Amino acid sequence: LVEGNRRYIKCLYCYNKIDQITIEEVEVLARQPHSTVVSCHANLNMDRLLSLMWDMLALCRVYTRRRGEPPDLDEPSVLTSGRGGVTIKNLCSHLHRDLVKEFKYALCWGRSCKHAPQRVGKDHELMDEDVVQVFKKTAKEYGQEKKGKTLTKQGCLAEPKKSSEDKKEKRGPSSNRHDGGPAKNTGKMGKSAGFA
Repeated sequence: LVEGNRRYIKCLYCYNKIDQITIEEVEVLARQPHSTVVSCHANLNMDRLLSLMWDMLALCRVYTRRRGEPPDLDEPSVLTSGRGGVTIKNLCSHLHRDLVKEFKYALCWGRSCKHAPQRVGKDHELMDEDVVQVFKKTAKEYGQEKKGKTLTKQGCLAEPKKSSEDKKEKRGPSSNRHDGGPAKNTGKMGKSAGFA
């Protein structure tokens, strides 16, 4: 029954201190819907509680990897079906807001793939503990070369390099080098300066 603007969420009832009651009472509590029994003091059934929480929240851990490196298994990106879904597109927006626009394709390893690695698009559904490597568009594919800007290896926009002629003009009269080249070592510094 839904009333007005209320939003109902999932609930898991956790009964603690099962080491202080009889087995019959524990059995009655454990058979109730959306319930689990634990004992924090005796560390009983804590793994079951953790797995039930993970399943009810529908969390999906996705690991990323860079080209030529092993996957980063320390800090996964956690996606849920309730917060936008568990697709490659949502992973890209979770990592960086511009990554969805620059997305070209991704390689995926894990249970969501038919073979490893599998080349996938934005709409590919991910599963728990998948590993994803995202490839971005090059500057030509992204259409930035017309504006005079290029994409660096990290995917950031970079200003075009200035020519060496522009640098010589900006140097001004305070420079004592007439040829425009680097200063030459005349060898007159002596041994006290640390040179032999």
